[in-house]
Amino acid sequence: MIESNASPSELSSPFYEANKEFSLTFEKFIKENGGIAEGKYNAWSYSVVGKIDIAKEWVLKYKKSTLTSGNLLLSSKTQNLFVASVWKTHKIKGEEFIIRKKKFKDSFSKVLNSKFKGLEDYKKYTLISKNKSKSISDLIAILRPLLISGEAYQITNKEKELVIELRTEKHNFDIFKKLNDSNIID
Repeated sequence: MIESNASPSELSSPFYEANKEFSLTFEKFIKENGGIAEGKYNAWSYSVVGKIDIAKEWVLKYKKSTLTSGNLLLSSKTQNLFVASVWKTHKIKGEEFIIRKKKFKDSFSKVLNSKFKGLEDYKKYTLISKNKSKSISDLIAILRPLLISGEAYQITNKEKELVIELRTEKHNFDIFKKLNDSNIID
């Protein structure tokens, strides 16, 4: 069950309402798909986890934290926002790979290591793999909107576990459903 851990003074905050709506929408999606959800939310953050078993067993985690510096000498108007989403499933067939945001050193790594490849249509990302198989291409096609928007942070298939890490405040349930319904995940 997802529930509030907000103080009474937070209940009238628009940030509380937004985080409540996000968390309860997540819980509804998980329950509609026969899963269980748990977590907490307040005006500053949410941390929710859901487990579903539709075609494949998935664990979905969404986290948001609003942080201040904690320094009394610095303005409290400065805040940092961290958002992360992780979709994870096990028993995945196919080759191991990593798709991640490009780092400066990747330009050099491509020259020295044939496993490093640029993604043609997504200049911000690097593929690390022995080769680019059809299943990787199919996965990239499904996740295309997340790659274009830059919301995809890292996608890993290692030791038969697919992990998709996002940096977004959106649920992206439509993309998740396409991924789950596809035959690339056996």
